[in-house]
Amino acid sequence: MAKKYRIGQFVKVKITGIQSYGAFVKTPDNRDGLIHISEVMNDYVHDVNQYLSKGQIVKAKIVSIDENGKISLSLKENEYFKNEEKKRDKRSVLEKIKDSEKYGFQTLAERMPVWIEEAKERMKE
Repeated sequence: MAKKYRIGQFVKVKITGIQSYGAFVKTPDNRDGLIHISEVMNDYVHDVNQYLSKGQIVKAKIVSIDENGKISLSLKENEYFKNEEKKRDKRSVLEKIKDSEKYGFQTLAERMPVWIEEAKERMKE
C-alpha cells in the first residue's frame, strides 16, 4: 500500500539523478519527486552538483503533489542547507570579489563603503 503524503510534510528522499534544473528523488516507498534548483536554497544556485549528489539522502519538505502522484520538494527549510546559506553570507570580501566581476580602482572606491558596513554588521554578530 502506498504511503499517503501531504503538502508541508517532511520526508527523507534519496537523490537518484541530477540535471541542470534540479535533482530527481525517490521516497522510501519509491515515489518519484523533484527538487527544483530554485528550491535548494534561498540564495542563487548556479550548479545543483555543488550541494547534492546522486545517492545522497536528504530531508525535504513537500511543496506540491501533482495528479500523477509526483512530488515537488524543497530543501529551503532543511537546517543543513540553511546553515550553508549563512556560511555563504559570512564569506570574506576577498572571496566575494573572486566570485564576482573584476573591479577597477574606481569601482573599489565605490564599493569600499558597502564592504565596511558589511564588516561592521558581521562584527556585531
